[in-house]
Amino acid sequence: MIPIECKKLEDCFISRSAYHYRFEEKLGDAFVDWLEGVSSACSCRRDFPRPFFNAALPDGTQVKGVLGDTVIKVVYPDGSAEESKTNFETLLMPGGGQ
Repeated sequence: MIPIECKKLEDCFISRSAYHYRFEEKLGDAFVDWLEGVSSACSCRRDFPRPFFNAALPDGTQVKGVLGDTVIKVVYPDGSAEESKTNFETLLMPGGGQ
């Protein structure tokens, strides 16, 4: 899935390097399956009224979102935020996670 918008989150308590990525289509099982394949740890809680997922990539990048929504929140590690952002955005491109 290719994001249609990437917006840096200002005044984010968690990190200086947090972004929202917006997609045209709603996030579903296919996105979670893809995320499981590229992450070192991924969980999806379907037992909540708004099922959510979160994942940790090997470089420390955190990805969070809600199934059925069009936005994910990505928090990059402070020490290597630019490199991690470039790597994650490459993964999002068709064929990038293979």
